[in-house]
Amino acid sequence: MAKKQPTAEDLAAELDQKSAEIRILQRVSSAINATLDLEEIYGIVLGTMDEIFGFHHSLILLLDESGETLTVVASRGYEGQTLGGQVRVGTGLIGVVAKKRRLMRLSNLGSQRGYIAAIRKQMEEAGRSSELEEAAPVPGLTNVESQIGIPLLIKDNLIGVFSVESAEQKMFSDREETLVAIVANQAASAIHNARLYRAEEQRRQELAELNETLEDRVRARTAELERANRELRDMQTQLVQTEKMASLGMLVAGVAHEINTPIGAIAANTDLVRRATEIVRQRIEKGSPAELAGDSRLRQAVETLRQASQTEQLACERVTSIVKSLRNFARLDESEEKLVDLHEGIESTLILLRHELKKGVEVVKHYGDLPQVLCFPSQLNQVFMNLLNNAISATGGKGTITITTARDGDGVVLRFADTGGGISPQNLKRIFDPGFTTKGVGVGTGLGLSICYRIIQHHRGTIEVSSEVGKGTEFTVRLPIQPH
Repeated sequence: MAKKQPTAEDLAAELDQKSAEIRILQRVSSAINATLDLEEIYGIVLGTMDEIFGFHHSLILLLDESGETLTVVASRGYEGQTLGGQVRVGTGLIGVVAKKRRLMRLSNLGSQRGYIAAIRKQMEEAGRSSELEEAAPVPGLTNVESQIGIPLLIKDNLIGVFSVESAEQKMFSDREETLVAIVANQAASAIHNARLYRAEEQRRQELAELNETLEDRVRARTAELERANRELRDMQTQLVQTEKMASLGMLVAGVAHEINTPIGAIAANTDLVRRATEIVRQRIEKGSPAELAGDSRLRQAVETLRQASQTEQLACERVTSIVKSLRNFARLDESEEKLVDLHEGIESTLILLRHELKKGVEVVKHYGDLPQVLCFPSQLNQVFMNLLNNAISATGGKGTITITTARDGDGVVLRFADTGGGISPQNLKRIFDPGFTTKGVGVGTGLGLSICYRIIQHHRGTIEVSSEVGKGTEFTVRLPIQPH
């Protein structure tokens, strides 16, 4: 029997139907690609299947990171079933679609379920229940008869499965299969883009939270470091003061001796001036102007007074110099940075150490033309005291100390060299370590050079040492004229 040829009306109706379907698919494609909200995409896809194409039961399942399980993320037409149901890859039609990555459709599923149930019952009755695997619940209709499963693919990568079911015993037509496949492909692309966007947004949020947390941690760490720096500066200041007091304590005997000599001269002149003054008074009271002019004893008394006055003047100048040197060394009234003449600080230190130097140490000075340097004078004077004290100790009280100063670009260079016994290479490596000393137990604190190092470092400068055993040692200090 010949197949009936379609009439013109039939062809026109079919053309209208296909045109309508194409327009619908275009609208669906535009709608799902116009949003990056996953829930909205799911709603558009499932709503299109239900309201436009008449597929009332559909599921969207996405593959998890393990690649072994599919999870229901959206469904329509299933009463009493919550989202989150899972299907293992390879189990049931959905699982097989995921495994083979191709469209599959089945019908007469009720008969298949009946056949499987009968087999299970026979095995149970035969005592072979242990051989049966537990039947895993599958999301979807419990009375499904027809089903299409379409893999959601991005190129060759599976992201999930789209399933359409029917409780009617009829196979989906080729036209229906094509419609479902087209929508599924559009859905796969939109879901993939939305997931990428969601992942990017999550990364941005995590990054923002991390940045905020990092900023808090940086602020906390900065506050901690500032507190530690303050404590360190306080400790350094305390160490400098401790070392300075130790230096002053060491200088007390020598300074007392230095002051005692001019004071002794003044005291000795006191009686001499008193007696000479008495002679002058008596001669003036008893003699006439003519007699006074020729009085040799009067002239001798006047000369004695003049010499005594000169001696006392020199003694006072000596005491004033020592007191000034002490004040310059301590600089107790100067805790801020100021421009100072470094030579003045070196000279003040040498005056305080004169009682040690005059035992047999010669000081050779090669002073260059230095500008005033912005610094903490009291701290640098402590450096000069420690370096010169060590040089005197190294020479054993007999030798030469050479002080050389010069300008070097935007800074100055100070060198303190001695002709002492030198420092061994193994000790030279530890010379600036706190507590290290070569003077023996009970001599010195071992903090002098360590404090020198910290003071120079605080002034943005450097301090270096070179030494040769048997020949001597030289310390080189470099300081910027303007540290900041």
